[in-house]
Amino acid sequence: MKNKIQKNGILLYKTNALPSSLALLFLIFNTLQTIFTLNTIDVSAAGIRVMEIILTNIVLSFLVFIAASEIKRYNFRWSLAALGIGIFQCLRFFILPAELQSPDCFFTIVLPLELAGLLLITAAIISLVKCERYRLAKKEAKCATV
Repeated sequence: MKNKIQKNGILLYKTNALPSSLALLFLIFNTLQTIFTLNTIDVSAAGIRVMEIILTNIVLSFLVFIAASEIKRYNFRWSLAALGIGIFQCLRFFILPAELQSPDCFFTIVLPLELAGLLLITAAIISLVKCERYRLAKKEAKCATV
């Protein structure tokens, strides 16, 4: 039975490290995007826009940090939440101010924004697949012991 669980690529005691690490990389790219965005826009004129950018990034970072720790434990719901956050992150480009959507800002703002979203989507998809394998392996192990 143990060989069958190992053959599926899931050990019942092994953590889900790769998707969790990819989710934590999201935090790095999200932070870089925030720093570059705040350095690019005129903070004194933007006012509420700056507050919105900072609060959005704080909330996203908090949720992704929790998701990364839960993904490590094969939590299916948090994997779905990470997928939703990753999609939202990729779509955030369309709600950026026009001054930040220019080709001049591509490498400093758009690229980190999209990379962060793609990293999280990748982490979520890998995690969803591994969660399903883990669930099946756990079910087989439970049936074998009964």
